[in-house]
Amino acid sequence: MYSVEVFPWNKNFEVGVPLIDAQHQKLVELLNVLAGHLAYQSDVPTLNNVFNDLAEYAIYHFQAEERIWHAFFPEDPWETKHKEDHRRFLATVNRIMGGKTSRPLDQLIEEILTFLTQWLAFHILDTDMRMAKVVLAVQSGVPLNQAKKQADQEMSGAMKVLIETMLSMFDALSSRTMQLAKEVVERQKAEQASQDALDRLQKIASQVPGLVFQFQRFPDGRSCIPYANEAIRTIYRVSPEEVSEDATKILAAVHPDDLDAFKTSFKVSAQNLTPWRQEYRLKFDDAPVCWLFGNALPQRQADGSVLWHGFITDITKQKQDEVDLRIAATAFELQDAMLVTDANNVILKVNQAFTRITGYSAEEVLGKTPNLLSSGLHDKAFYTAMWDSINRTDAWQGEIWNRRKNGEVFPEWLIITAVKAADEKTEQIHHYVASFSDITSRKAAEEEIKQLAFYDPLTQLPNRRLLQERLKHSIDIERRDGKRLALLMLDLDRFKAVNDSLGHLAGDELLQQVAARITARLRDVDMVARLGGDEFVVLLEDIAHPEDAARVAEEIIFALSKSFQLTQSNDVQIGVSIGISLYPEHGASYEELTDHADAALYQAKDQGRGCYAYFSEDQTIAARERIALETRLRRAIEQQELRVFYQPQVDIASGRIVGAEALVRWQDPAEGLIPPLRFIPIAEETGLILDIGKWVLRETCRQGRRWLDEGLPPLTLAVNVSPQQFRRGNISALVEAVLNETGFPAEHLELEMTESGLLENQSNVMELLNKLRYQGVRLAIDDFGTGFSSLAYLKHFPLDVLKIDKSFIDDIPHLQDDMEIAATIIAMGHILGFKVLAEGVETPEQLAFLREKNCDSYQGYILSPPVPAEAFALLLREQGIN
Repeated sequence: MYSVEVFPWNKNFEVGVPLIDAQHQKLVELLNVLAGHLAYQSDVPTLNNVFNDLAEYAIYHFQAEERIWHAFFPEDPWETKHKEDHRRFLATVNRIMGGKTSRPLDQLIEEILTFLTQWLAFHILDTDMRMAKVVLAVQSGVPLNQAKKQADQEMSGAMKVLIETMLSMFDALSSRTMQLAKEVVERQKAEQASQDALDRLQKIASQVPGLVFQFQRFPDGRSCIPYANEAIRTIYRVSPEEVSEDATKILAAVHPDDLDAFKTSFKVSAQNLTPWRQEYRLKFDDAPVCWLFGNALPQRQADGSVLWHGFITDITKQKQDEVDLRIAATAFELQDAMLVTDANNVILKVNQAFTRITGYSAEEVLGKTPNLLSSGLHDKAFYTAMWDSINRTDAWQGEIWNRRKNGEVFPEWLIITAVKAADEKTEQIHHYVASFSDITSRKAAEEEIKQLAFYDPLTQLPNRRLLQERLKHSIDIERRDGKRLALLMLDLDRFKAVNDSLGHLAGDELLQQVAARITARLRDVDMVARLGGDEFVVLLEDIAHPEDAARVAEEIIFALSKSFQLTQSNDVQIGVSIGISLYPEHGASYEELTDHADAALYQAKDQGRGCYAYFSEDQTIAARERIALETRLRRAIEQQELRVFYQPQVDIASGRIVGAEALVRWQDPAEGLIPPLRFIPIAEETGLILDIGKWVLRETCRQGRRWLDEGLPPLTLAVNVSPQQFRRGNISALVEAVLNETGFPAEHLELEMTESGLLENQSNVMELLNKLRYQGVRLAIDDFGTGFSSLAYLKHFPLDVLKIDKSFIDDIPHLQDDMEIAATIIAMGHILGFKVLAEGVETPEQLAFLREKNCDSYQGYILSPPVPAEAFALLLREQGIN
């Protein structure tokens, strides 16, 4: 595309409104394209198209510009005048173009170019610049009238002279450019016009702010300043006369880091005759660095030299503003204390947060280094690593301890960022911005978290984690010194009954009192920890004899056997069982000692609770057998080694079998029949009881359906339900699925639950029982009388059968107490509407007593022990024959 720069664009024409600046630049580009086509004698249609593009874009620009001005100058005289300028512009263009048929096209376009050049210069630098200043001021919050006054003041005087100067320059340069392109023979005339323009410039330049100058560079490398206004004295500290023949003093003032680029920029401008535009610095020993912006147009002279006409302005404040903006952009993103230093680490600025945190005012720290905050707690290596990170990545952050003005040392989280000039290829650091926050509160919170991590929040005793660390440390010490220690595992007896009857708040209060009593019985070197629930552990270090642990255990048992005074009850009694393991006899690690103490605890419980027991080799063997039995039980379930035996339940009045209790047995291929007392407790502890319970229920219902299909009389088959099936399994859904699967009538199925199982699940047991009753299933409570409940609880449950535990039947008729208890249970059961069944009946005397007390039914060895399904069916058939 042809283009002659009759109107060179530079940043002085930018009004500050991005959209308008972009459109102005586009207008200038179209104007220069039009001039280029004229200079190179393009054909008429092409010139017409270019001109039409220019005219259409001018109209588009006017519309866009007027919309912007209208948003800030609605119905304002400035807006009216501005619109009138646009109308006069279009009218003038139309008038000039109206004569294109009667005049040579090049004359017409020359007139258009002259008019557009003048109009653009005045309109942009005066009218649009003035209105843009108002818009920017209004956007920043200045009232409109005040903004207009400010704009008038800024645009008066020197700015007006500068506009005329710029216009004269562009007028002369555009004319000269066009003439050189069209008529080489008129070179002298063009040079004279240029000289005339220069003369006018010289007359005006003396009054223009900034440096207006001519710079001439000769082929042999010499340079001089033929003309400069008085501003050169202020900027370069030389007089115009000192450099009129030799510009060496000018070059000497240029900053060493910018000198090469400064010289190169003139060489490039001279070679290509392109405008010279350059930002550079001046450096004097007794003054801060000064930033300048130069803008000049080159002309080739007859002697081969190049002469530049231009001006230089001081942009130091602008550059500082840019730096300040970058600093502010970094600092104001932070809400913490902030300080800014120069490249030498001298403090330049601080904010209010800095004063609030450190106690130093801005006046006390400006001009000093951040070293005044040093706490002395960090060594040289710390700071070396910190600055190494800053030099490599331009940033560092981390925790550091500093000192306030009052001498107090405090922790802070510090972030240091290096600030570089965005336009410097060397990326030289100009400032450092540091922000920090006082993290004293956070450190306190961390300490609190540590407290929560290592201590039980209820009793304030060490928890399992701290016990583990302490015990490991103690083992190391005792191993080194050849001493022994003891670990006491404590489990409170009857705590659950208190918690259930009085509530969790009472339980928490009891645990706190327990912790205090245990602690009071220990030495300062000993440790008591709470593992959770009602489990405590005591660590006794440096004990002389194994019996020392027993003595402490006896003291704790005695202390906890005394009644506790709680808010909700004045006389609460519990007990404690204690298991003891010794180092090194029972283990040399945390895991071994705790496991063995736990095993000893179970032995203490088995011995009747309220006592202590040591871990021994016999217990180790028992534990291994228990684990082996668990493994075998899992395999037995998978390999279907379980069997269901049935014990007849007999109606006392008629003497006929009316039901049976389904009892699980384990038919081990090697050992033979294993009784439930050996494997049911393990199944309860490991959760295998859930799988066993499902299998027994399904097998019993399947067998019952088979007996019905074989024509045997209908029977009630009773299946035991584990407390875990209430807690962890959906027993109602299981029963429904099994009954649907097997086709066994729901009314012939009876589920037996222990009273302890019912009381452990009071929150949801009523809902489950009602669901089961709704399904038509019979419900029985097993082993009644062995727990801590009363008949008052039972009246709320939808039960059908009350089973008297075998322990109350064994000593009838020899023990009067048992006879009275059994008679009472039968009577109360009937009053509550239950059928009563006695378990474990073995003698005619026991049966006679139950018949006398109107017990409804019984089961026991007097008729038959639990037998396989085939044997039970034979009993039924023999009963039918009889």
